[in-house]
Amino acid sequence: MKNIKEDILGWFRERPLVIQESARRLLEKGELGASDFDDLKSICGHEAGVTIDERVVLSVQPIPDSAISQDTHSHKIELTSISNVTGVNALNPRNPITLKDGLTVIYGHNGSGKSGYTRLLKQVCGAKSPGALHSNAFDSSPTSQACCIEYKYDGKDAVLNWDASQGISDQLSAVELYDSTCGSIYVTDENQLAYEPPLLSLMSSLITACDHLSNIYGQEINHLVSSKAHLPLDYVNTNYGKWYSSISATTKVNIVESSCTWSASDQDNLESLTARLKLPDTKAEAENTRKSKKQLDRLIAGFKNWNNKLSAESISSFFEKKKDFELKQKAASEYARSVFQKSPLSGIGEDAWKLMWEKARDYSESHAYRNSSYPNVSDSAICVLCQQPLGEDAKVRLNEFETFIKGELEAEAKISGNALNEARELFIKPPEEELIFSYISASGVSQSLSEEVLSLRSSIEAKAKEVLNVEVEEKLSAEVNFSVIDKLTDLSGRMEEKASQLEKDAENDNREQIKKELLELNGQKWVCQQKLSLLAEIQLLYKKSLLQKAKSLVGTTAITRKKSSLAEELVSSEYINRFQTELGLLGAGRINAKLEKTRSRKGQVYFQIKLEGNKRGLPIGQILSEGEFRIISLAAFLADVEGHEDKSTFIFDDPISSLDQDYEEKVAERLVELSKHRQVLVFTHRLSLMALLEETNKKQGLKQNTIGLYKESWGAGEPGHPPIYAQKTKAAINTLIGKIPEGRKVLDEQGQEAYSWWVKGICSNTRITIEKVVEFDLLADVVQRFRRPINTQGKLINVAKVTEEDCHYIDNLMTKYSRYEHSQPEESPVAPPSPDELESDLSELKSWRDNFTS
Repeated sequence: MKNIKEDILGWFRERPLVIQESARRLLEKGELGASDFDDLKSICGHEAGVTIDERVVLSVQPIPDSAISQDTHSHKIELTSISNVTGVNALNPRNPITLKDGLTVIYGHNGSGKSGYTRLLKQVCGAKSPGALHSNAFDSSPTSQACCIEYKYDGKDAVLNWDASQGISDQLSAVELYDSTCGSIYVTDENQLAYEPPLLSLMSSLITACDHLSNIYGQEINHLVSSKAHLPLDYVNTNYGKWYSSISATTKVNIVESSCTWSASDQDNLESLTARLKLPDTKAEAENTRKSKKQLDRLIAGFKNWNNKLSAESISSFFEKKKDFELKQKAASEYARSVFQKSPLSGIGEDAWKLMWEKARDYSESHAYRNSSYPNVSDSAICVLCQQPLGEDAKVRLNEFETFIKGELEAEAKISGNALNEARELFIKPPEEELIFSYISASGVSQSLSEEVLSLRSSIEAKAKEVLNVEVEEKLSAEVNFSVIDKLTDLSGRMEEKASQLEKDAENDNREQIKKELLELNGQKWVCQQKLSLLAEIQLLYKKSLLQKAKSLVGTTAITRKKSSLAEELVSSEYINRFQTELGLLGAGRINAKLEKTRSRKGQVYFQIKLEGNKRGLPIGQILSEGEFRIISLAAFLADVEGHEDKSTFIFDDPISSLDQDYEEKVAERLVELSKHRQVLVFTHRLSLMALLEETNKKQGLKQNTIGLYKESWGAGEPGHPPIYAQKTKAAINTLIGKIPEGRKVLDEQGQEAYSWWVKGICSNTRITIEKVVEFDLLADVVQRFRRPINTQGKLINVAKVTEEDCHYIDNLMTKYSRYEHSQPEESPVAPPSPDELESDLSELKSWRDNFTS
């Protein structure tokens, strides 16, 4: 401990003053109040330079050597009663549960209220997994959730009037509770230690205090809102813009004063550059002129093309082609009439007929007769048009048709027709009006010239239609006047001269440099206008930097690291060793379970249970049986909470579920051992556990307290005496004798019928009590039904003291009270014993037992 003490004192001396003072006050007071945080904030502010007050330094005192100690002031907490329970599950007891020190067993059947009390205590005292606290599901108007808990704190009586809004009680948080949910968390999850030694607790409190101070400074920093104007995007890359963005807490005021000046000469320079920039942009203008000229030249080229198309030579050539086709077409037609004049149908050789003939050719060559020339006139051939066999006349006629089609006149007519179609294409599409409009607009043609251009387009369109529609011998109208082309060409030349001159002028233009200088000046002027806000910003940034420094002084990183190293030294090995010890005490040493430290976070140490040899890495819950799972969780729970110096109450809810006889006995022994130095409460519905606990207590010379829980018509959780079968023989006999007045009252007030129902219950419990007398008294507790071992040492000799008279007495009494458990003959029913008879039998049994056991 000496080395740890020297180390921690030396470590504190290296920390900021505010950390040292926080630790000193925590060691002195245990917790910090509002006035402490005011003082600590002043100390931290002075240390960071936020405030200049030498007086606060005087309040910082060194940590006394004696303050650092591993000794702890343990407290003992014992619950004495739970009462006035409302709004918790189905609990509605009329009487309080009264608890004593040592071991108390709270026994009850399912639904009697055990789980309700456990859930309530988990909310009041805290637990690994407290869960939710629900009201009665069958109550349509749930009340507030509350209770009254009386307890002793270091021997002094205390009362807690609790409701759900209060959460976990600070003092009762030392009470530890174990149930199946808590057990599952201990085995399957990563867990933080429930207990911290004083030094670690100091570090935890110190971290909490520093976090509180850090939050205070964080809020002050957030309240410092900058009023600095947002720099316009245009000025970001200017020299003044870059300087403006670099303003910080260390920027000198005189630098701002000297930099943010705007003189008359600066203004004159700004106005001069602005005026120069307003002059025409020759380079841009040259580019625009060339674009306009390009569109104008396209318009000129289009008109020149139409000038060629509509020339006398071009039109004459078109008419010649038209005339040539007409002549050759006529010659071919006359020849066809002479060849086919005997044909039964007219129109042979004309266009419609030729189209049909060519389609028939395609069908024959591609489908009907792929390997034969067209027309196929072989012996077995069928006409591809009428699908009938060909006669000799038809074959001759088909050959004549093909000869005509391939004839010279027809071929020439076809060639001439193709030439005419090509010539006709020249005149079909005159200039589009929209296209002409776009050219005019893009080239900047004047209004008057535009009208001439559009007039020319109309003339071209009319002339083209006339050429296409007029007969060869007819005369044409006057030629189109293309003189506007010369005007457009002249305009194009002038535009070329202008563009060339502008390009020459642009070579000597420094417009880009002017723009750059003007942008710098505008940026300078804007920044100068922000002078006052910049000075305020520097003050704000400086104050914020001091607050950030103060916040860094209460940073928890170093404290967290120190706590982790202390935890490694003070806690980890002890906790792991306690776990192995508890495994042995609970008879689970054969299970290869071990506790490993997994990590540390914010000074908290975390552990997890692993199984040695688990090569497949399966979750521990998939490997262990239910009993092994439960016993390991108990070991982990006890190893954790037994590290507490506080000797507070332990609460166990059904701790032996799924355990076999070996584990049950070990758990009973461990619970009794715990009850020697602290209060232990055990909620259970297992008679076997009650018997084991009672036997173990008896061996240790200890007294066990037992409370029965019952579900009544008004609600669950009503405390009372334990059931007869759960009482010791002497107590059970006295309980039965105490019921006699109740039977007399039933007989006197309600009559024989009601009494018979009442007395059968007493008779049944009397037989149970006689059986326990045989088990515990007559046979000296050598053998028990719920206990595996046979205890002979110091007991077996008592069995030899049983006399024949004892056997007859017990046998007769057992026979008498057994017959009320069975149906009787109708002709000779057994009358139930009267209250006097009952009192006589039970008093005699009490006397016999007292005499026999003495």
